[in-house]
Amino acid sequence: MTTGIRAAHPEDRDALGALKLRSSLAWGDHVEELRAMPEAREVPAAHLPHVTVAESAGQIVGFATVLPGDAADRAELEDLFVAPEAWRKGIGSLLLAEAERRAKALGAGTLEVVAGERARPFYEASGFRFAGTVQTDLAPAVRLQKDIR
Repeated sequence: MTTGIRAAHPEDRDALGALKLRSSLAWGDHVEELRAMPEAREVPAAHLPHVTVAESAGQIVGFATVLPGDAADRAELEDLFVAPEAWRKGIGSLLLAEAERRAKALGAGTLEVVAGERARPFYEASGFRFAGTVQTDLAPAVRLQKDIR
């Protein structure tokens, strides 16, 4: 089946939030903490104009959110989630390529992401490089960045 990319619609918010939580829980890490965090199951309405959805057979199978960064030449990959049953099918790479395109459209030359250790290899294989460590609500994570000029 083919996977299409489209902009998110307001009526997608519930499905996106459910996918975000399901994808986060699939690794089995921090389960109770994630279930207790409202933001683990929400996509803020203000983010919707910045969300790209991957759809296959009429079902949302992933999404990515690219926000303008705190510097004019930077953008932040806020979210990239793929439904666990769709992992390892190229959807994450498809969404990441679209995220890079959107970041460039924002005028960014650098795309940044905060990633946990399980996601780090995916981003590094896609050209992201270590830029520092950060403390998230759940655990330490890495800040990665990619030159997209």
